[in-house]
Amino acid sequence: MVEKKNLASKMKELENIVEKLNTNPEIEEALKLYESGVKTAASIREYLENARTKIRVLTSEGEKVVEAGKLGRKG
Repeated sequence: MVEKKNLASKMKELENIVEKLNTNPEIEEALKLYESGVKTAASIREYLENARTKIRVLTSEGEKVVEAGKLGRKG
């Protein structure tokens, strides 16, 4: 069974890929790293898009989508 990674571990994985790419690896290794980075970035993007759709606040009119930056603020 494949364990789902959380956002922090995905971000760390992408950071490690970028660090390795910055060491100017051989072209074959760079291509593998780039491919892995693109897949990881897509996974992060999908995770964030899914999270955004789940951020909802119950109001008197029903559910309302709220921007993440506005959570926890009154008014």
